Amino acid sequence: MINDLANKSLEEIRFAVVDTETTGLSGTDDYVLQLGVVVARSDGTIEDQYETFVRRNFWKPGRLGAFKVHGITRRNLWRGISPNEMLERLNDYLSTTIFVAHNAKFDIAFLTSEATRANTSINLNGPLDTLKLSRALDPKRSLSHRLKDVTARYNVVVARPHDALADALGTALVLPHLLRAHNITTAEQLKTHFGA
Repeated sequence: MINDLANKSLEEIRFAVVDTETTGLSGTDDYVLQLGVVVARSDGTIEDQYETFVRRNFWKPGRLGAFKVHGITRRNLWRGISPNEMLERLNDYLSTTIFVAHNAKFDIAFLTSEATRANTSINLNGPLDTLKLSRALDPKRSLSHRLKDVTARYNVVVARPHDALADALGTALVLPHLLRAHNITTAEQLKTHFGA
């Protein structure tokens, strides 16, 4: 897909903006609890949204991680889908899009570990990292580049911070601002910004 960018206009490209909520910070030892995916265009048009909890069989207290941050309960997970089904649905979205995330290496580490445990792989086209795009506009690092601060700078409201779909939607809505700020007007220019 990345190599096909030269043949497409920026307007033709679709982005799958992904966010995960997890049991902790270790991409190898922790697990995905919630997945949010927003399919968007470079102008901010939202084409599709998807969210799911991931069913887990945790019984030990504390295995849900930072409940005070993400608010995910065992009851939420009981309504979720299996990790394998989560990966299948994600791959469906990623088959025709470019993967975008805020701090992409975090989400990719978790999704890759989930895929390894499931003996499968992820169709990863990209990634395009909005954290890197934001930091590149601030070489002296005088600003915060946490998602809540980046969205606030562009007057994007994230209704439920640390909810996977809400954070993915916030990231999707700041993406057009970051592309404009970098003067990215062609698909070919995106190639220079790939890499988690």
